[in-house]
Amino acid sequence: MKKFLTAVMTLLLTGLIGMFGFLVLYHDRLGLAWGDPFTGFLQNALEASASREPDGGAGDTENSDKKASSVLQDAAPASANYPIFHQTAGLDSLTDSGSRALYQGLLKSAYAIEQEANEDGYYPADEATVKNAELSERQIRAAVLALRCDNPQIFWLTNQYSYTYQFGSTSVQLFAYLPPSKCSELVKKLNAEVASVIGGMPKGLSELDRELYLFQAIAKRCTYDNAAVTDQTRLAAHEVTGALVDGTAVCEGYARVMQLLASYCGIDCRTVSGEGNGEPHMWNVISIDGDWYHLDPTWGDSDLLNYHYFNVSDSIIRADHSISENILLLKGEKVKNEDGSSADYNLSLPACTSMKANYFRARGIPVSGFASENNKKAAAAVAAAAKSKSRTVEFYIDEKLNYENTVAQMIGAPKYQLFHYIQTANRSLKAGSRINEDKIQYVQADNCRGLTVILEYH
Repeated sequence: MKKFLTAVMTLLLTGLIGMFGFLVLYHDRLGLAWGDPFTGFLQNALEASASREPDGGAGDTENSDKKASSVLQDAAPASANYPIFHQTAGLDSLTDSGSRALYQGLLKSAYAIEQEANEDGYYPADEATVKNAELSERQIRAAVLALRCDNPQIFWLTNQYSYTYQFGSTSVQLFAYLPPSKCSELVKKLNAEVASVIGGMPKGLSELDRELYLFQAIAKRCTYDNAAVTDQTRLAAHEVTGALVDGTAVCEGYARVMQLLASYCGIDCRTVSGEGNGEPHMWNVISIDGDWYHLDPTWGDSDLLNYHYFNVSDSIIRADHSISENILLLKGEKVKNEDGSSADYNLSLPACTSMKANYFRARGIPVSGFASENNKKAAAAVAAAAKSKSRTVEFYIDEKLNYENTVAQMIGAPKYQLFHYIQTANRSLKAGSRINEDKIQYVQADNCRGLTVILEYH
């Protein structure tokens, strides 16, 4: 009997040693930490084995559902006059099956949020797991970025995520800064605001006029949130809810809401990360009649609405904006700054080479010379702007003319063509709509060959 017990004990000890050796050799693939006590080490391995036993092919996904509540997935009603554009540019840019599977899994888990916050004050979403594929950090980051770029309506997510590797599979978890009930409440409010903006859009507008309508509507409803630049707790300012529900946002909120609203009237609009005058910045690229342009709704919403960054080319935007790298083209797996901090990246962006739909060219008063007929047309256009009490009037200087010389002739003595336009316009205007000739200001838009004149009225 004693020999039998000794044999059993030897067999058990051999089994434990073998198990421990297996864990030592493969702890990294199991996602286990060396600092765990031995009992915790084994428990971790057993739990991982039970919950993540691999089956199926590479790229299969599954989502956990622990303690999660569903966020309302309703959308604002579609316009009766314009089609919905469904954005998939981010997903389309992911070329490997693992990243695409992760994107699809995260899209589901983003709507399943735990009701209790973690120690950092964030609400974990369900994990999305890609089976039989160990995705690199760059692949994971690209999938998360693609999800955010395609879905501005998912406004509750933070920029944080975590990931683990177990049994050759990859699990990724996103985090919300709001509990699921608050997310659902804001979804309803957001949809009401979207419906209000889109419902007020006249039917039969061209793509350019739809874009103009949205650009002006956002500026009317939203002001720049200076406090959010330094206050990291004002997360809504970076999202569509800040811009539309709260009425205050930073550049990220402006860009995301422009994308969201454009999708409701059939326009492909995307976000661009980078810098503006050396500071972190976000704006849009937008497709108008088949051509791509840069649009910066934040810089357009100053004290007076301006169009200096309304549909410009790559070369013009790069004069004071820098565009972050394409994460898909990075060499190696570097996805952070040298100091380890998070870096901003883009996915693939279209080339913006046209200026056809630039505001000054498409909607500005054309200046092709100062012959009598040209002056009459310019004066009539100024009068039309005054009748609607427009605060500004924009001119476009024809490419055949020397820009600086033409502007000097318009605003300087002795000919002062602008003054002539205003005097002629005032003769056709009623009292109360006449332009104050003594209070005329102007701003040059050299790169666009534009001139913005600021008007005041008697």
